[in-house]
Amino acid sequence: MAGRFVAARHALFAAHPARTVVMAFAAVVVIGAVLLALPLASEADTSTDFVTALFTSTSAVCVTGLAVVDTGTYWSDFGEGAILALIQVGGFGIMTMASLLALLVSGKLRLKLQLTAQAETKSLGIGDVRRVLLGVAGTTFAVEAAVGAVLSLRLRYGYGLSIGDAMHHGYFHAVSAFNNAGFGRHGDSLTRYADDPWITLPIAAAVILGGIGFPVLLGSCCVTATVTAPPAGATGRCTPDSP
Repeated sequence: MAGRFVAARHALFAAHPARTVVMAFAAVVVIGAVLLALPLASEADTSTDFVTALFTSTSAVCVTGLAVVDTGTYWSDFGEGAILALIQVGGFGIMTMASLLALLVSGKLRLKLQLTAQAETKSLGIGDVRRVLLGVAGTTFAVEAAVGAVLSLRLRYGYGLSIGDAMHHGYFHAVSAFNNAGFGRHGDSLTRYADDPWITLPIAAAVILGGIGFPVLLGSCCVTATVTAPPAGATGRCTPDSP
């Protein structure tokens, strides 16, 4: 019986990498919903009905930005942290993140993880997976850190928020913007900052960079590397498939 279960599980997840990606997303959505349904996830310290928690979790993982409750007032710090984590995981890519963790821990990737990461990141080939994973991670955290820092400084010295609140607001909106998630901590979204370019422009830049997508960003790096590459005979790491 156990052997049949194992065989069925392998047939389900190993038949096609895309199937693993879909199942992983579904699992993260359910886990997120369970976390958001906990009493400590709401400001009122009461359990959230599962439909609301599931909707919010799905919206965060799929980075749609749709919400049925006000994010900034309904959810506690724990709840907002869970939403932010779901946004980051969904925007970064669940299998991409799993593959990156495996790469960081063991220094190598199994073929199955390489295939699923390739399917999710749209990398050109198996040989590109390691480079794409590191490129995705580096780009994500560099942009989010830079935009979050600018927003935090502006909110601290331009609006008088405490350092903690400024960083809370700044990095929440930086992560949400880069992942094109659409979540905000204010009921009026960013309307209150409409005339402040120190808020709107960094967020707009993060939205554009995140919306362009990693394949295009990495492709742009490849073009730049090709233009500035050494004379013929040198091998560029950015153009493994170039003739």
